[in-house]
Amino acid sequence: MRGQLCVRSGRSEVASKPAAAQNVTLWPLFVRTRRGLETTPAGEVVLARARFAEADNSALRRELEGLRAGRQGRLRLGVIPYAPDPILDAAWEHLLGKKPRLSLVAHEDTTLNLIQALRNRMLDCAICRFSQNSAADDLEQELLCHQTAHIVVTRSSAETLLRMQSPDIGKLSQMDWIFPPLDTPIRRMIDAMFAAGGQRVPVPTLEAYATRTISAALIRLPRGVALLPLHTAQLVAGDGRAVVLPEPLPWRMPPISLAWLRGSPKAQIAGELVAAIRAHGGTL
Repeated sequence: MRGQLCVRSGRSEVASKPAAAQNVTLWPLFVRTRRGLETTPAGEVVLARARFAEADNSALRRELEGLRAGRQGRLRLGVIPYAPDPILDAAWEHLLGKKPRLSLVAHEDTTLNLIQALRNRMLDCAICRFSQNSAADDLEQELLCHQTAHIVVTRSSAETLLRMQSPDIGKLSQMDWIFPPLDTPIRRMIDAMFAAGGQRVPVPTLEAYATRTISAALIRLPRGVALLPLHTAQLVAGDGRAVVLPEPLPWRMPPISLAWLRGSPKAQIAGELVAAIRAHGGTL
């Protein structure tokens, strides 16, 4: 009975029947105050577990629906926008080639949000970066590849920068920057670059993460500049209206990994996906 309250009913049942919840857990979960019914620390723990159980139940129902339709299961995969094409090609070749087929859901977001979605049981695994936030003990992470960071600029600004042996941080601080969102590894790299050069971080003209958005905006900024992983920078400069500076920056980007929760029912599929991507290692 103790497990049934959370697993069967989720957070709404716990909150709507506080007396029953407390009888099951044998802990005081709620206290009445002048502001109404509030949770105790134990109540917060139970509600958090109930949210996870509710998410797991929802995922289980969707997976069973897929099995009835002849699929072998369901996988919810998160992907960062700057994942290299060879990794994505290898991942989709493997996942879409499974027999019987998997039901697949893809969600694109920043590493920080993908890791949170894993912990909230909204994703099964994610192609994302190693970072301080994603190195906790509840996660399994397997290295997929390293990336170098390059500056990409509009062609009208490229000639001056190409003549320099190393980027002039002072000149770069005066250009029209396109930054990724806050709390992303590349944003922290940009901060480190200007700090090392003794310059204040410029106010960005645009904050964006989608490659097409960056590409469309950059060519409309005469002094436009962005810092991107090499493969993304090459995509942005693919039509010749922007230029990728050939020398990578000296700061290392956090490598790309596949992450999933320790003990996840999708651990075997995640491990097979890692092996399939690594089998294409010669192209990464």
